[in-house]
Amino acid sequence: MKKLSLMLLLLFMCGIAKNYAQADVKANVAQIKKNLTDSKVSLKNYEWIETTTIFLKGEQKSLQQKQCYYAVDGTLIKVETGVSTQTKQKGGIRGKIIEKKKEQMSDYAKLTVSKIKTYLPPDPQKIQRIYENGKTNIQILKPNTKFKLSFPDYNEPGDILSISIDKSKQKIISAEVSTSIDDPNKKVQFDITYSDLPDGTQYAAKTVLDAPEKNLKIVIENSGFKNAAGK
Repeated sequence: MKKLSLMLLLLFMCGIAKNYAQADVKANVAQIKKNLTDSKVSLKNYEWIETTTIFLKGEQKSLQQKQCYYAVDGTLIKVETGVSTQTKQKGGIRGKIIEKKKEQMSDYAKLTVSKIKTYLPPDPQKIQRIYENGKTNIQILKPNTKFKLSFPDYNEPGDILSISIDKSKQKIISAEVSTSIDDPNKKVQFDITYSDLPDGTQYAAKTVLDAPEKNLKIVIENSGFKNAAGK
């Protein structure tokens, strides 16, 4: 009888824990979607500078800056500022070999940057679909305060978008993505740090991708926010 009572109690406690977990997932997904939606609208009132820096074997190879703003129709416009650097290569046969490798790496880097931007900003509708399909996982980082939610197959099979949120402050803290670039069997990860503007608008301040097998590192930073002209 005692064993039966204990089992019933354990089942009851498990049921409560499961309900709390489901409630946490639902509440945090709702908060993430709200932040992403509100910030996307607010960002249309700003212009800023996007700086993309590429490192190869720890050495900076290029830096490019673009001025970003939203057009009247809501399209995000990016215009090169003219601030860009690129390392010069040696001449001769060795220089040609280096130049060939540089072109190959440049193509890979462009592909990587394009891939990163398919996750930025995360799409609230995709997040909702994954949640509705019961695939969202939650990890407690700090009880009742900080949580990390994972959204598998966000863009393609096998990838994962994870978003960390501070529930007490109702703010997104960071995000990370595990995906592939040119080979589904070779995963790369990039980490996104979020910051706030004075009006509470959240944005991806810094994105860092490391591709160890390619000795490649890409850093994308958004800074210099100011009210867009005429807004």
